[in-house]
Amino acid sequence: MRINDFCFIFAAQAGLCGMMLGLAMGISQDFTLAPAHAHLNLLGWVTMAIYGLYHRGIGRTGGFAGWLQVGSGALGTILMVTGLGVYLATGNDDIVVFAIAGSCLVILAMVMFLGLVLTDMLRVRRPSFEMTAQSG
Repeated sequence: MRINDFCFIFAAQAGLCGMMLGLAMGISQDFTLAPAHAHLNLLGWVTMAIYGLYHRGIGRTGGFAGWLQVGSGALGTILMVTGLGVYLATGNDDIVVFAIAGSCLVILAMVMFLGLVLTDMLRVRRPSFEMTAQSG
């Protein structure tokens, strides 16, 4: 499986789960889980889809760094949203550690994404000054 395919599948599943959670909250008129719903949509649906678009656009189909980056984002999203949701639903302070661990993972994934973007920018061949001067 290519990195972008994984990102799009994960994003679509997160988006669907986020929509179903929003619908359930609307029907029950209980918006206790609204923060978990928002994080699921933003981190799971939007962020993972953007990761997928970037990796597809740059042509990265595999590789340790890419998989580590998107894997951290996906696992972090699951831990953060689940931990936050269970905490909000039960008030159990012991579960907060999962939300914190997930938060750290999604931040790490974003730091790795920034590193990949910067590395990819340095790899792009730019025309030299001499070539630009000759063509102009």
